[in-house]
Amino acid sequence: MLRVALTMGVIATHAAITYGAPGSWFYHEGALPDGVRIAVTIPIAFGALFGMGAFFFVAGAFLPGSLARKGARRFIADRALRLGLPLLVFVLVVVPIVVWTVHAVAGPPRSFGGVVSDQVRELDPGPLWFVWVLLVFSTVVALIPLPPVTPRPLRPRPLIACAAFIAVASFLFRLPFPIDSYQIGAAHIWQWGQCVGLFALGIVAGREGWLPSIPPAIRRACAWLAMIGFLGVVAFLIVLGDHTDPAGGGPHWQSAVVALLEGLISVTATIVVVDLFRPVRPRRTTNALIRSAYGAYLLQTPVLVGLALALRPLPLPTTAKLLIVVPAAIAGSFALALLLLRIRPVARIL
Repeated sequence: MLRVALTMGVIATHAAITYGAPGSWFYHEGALPDGVRIAVTIPIAFGALFGMGAFFFVAGAFLPGSLARKGARRFIADRALRLGLPLLVFVLVVVPIVVWTVHAVAGPPRSFGGVVSDQVRELDPGPLWFVWVLLVFSTVVALIPLPPVTPRPLRPRPLIACAAFIAVASFLFRLPFPIDSYQIGAAHIWQWGQCVGLFALGIVAGREGWLPSIPPAIRRACAWLAMIGFLGVVAFLIVLGDHTDPAGGGPHWQSAVVALLEGLISVTATIVVVDLFRPVRPRRTTNALIRSAYGAYLLQTPVLVGLALALRPLPLPTTAKLLIVVPAAIAGSFALALLLLRIRPVARIL
């Protein structure tokens, strides 16, 4: 269920960005009242420090078993089908249609040919940047012979090493690539420290087999440290006020603080949520949600943007629209994914 919760969080975040929370998205409308904007910005900032990395952790944890069953060649071919094909369709078909529709409804109008031309040049995958980066990471690992390893319980050392790596790598990556900076393919290089670190930690967890049984002492320590990190994020946002640019990257102490908080939070919060959503005997409804999580992630863009554009003419406050769109976009994305899973060729990909 962790992938389900993370996917819901991503959809809710993009809905909040639609109505004024900080971040990049295909469609923006209005602005949230200051109190609401602050209330949604804090969890978004906290989630940004571990959310996408948690996706990579889960992918890394399942990689060793899948690679052992399929072998490198079949594993890479399977990843290319399940990750590469949806990515190609999304970049060349879905994004141009979404962008053209946004301009047609909200203005200024643009020709479809112009939208396609820009997209071919920029290759913007929107939220599917995660998919192509994961495809690259997975392929590289599949081509590297991994030595045998003995299963062992989780100890603090790999967590501390991972947190330190993420803090240092995030600061260094953001010297040339500040947060929310543009790279072709929306590469999010400024987030690669977190992604690489937690992907590697997930592989270690999958190979050493400590994922189903995290020691209580480590679980409690991670929970306390994650809470300290959360309070640190809140305090840091209060101190920064509206002067957040130096925190985004570059040789600034604010950027170093963000990197340190990210190293702490990304590891500890991931361990906490992994333990919280520890696998149990799933029910039929739970199985359906888990099965549809990847499809919902892929489909969130047209569903969310479509709902926001449909509500655009209504004379409602942005807060009311946000409260409508969040549950509707989550339900719509998962429902549409479940419908598509009934189609056998599509089910092989989703």
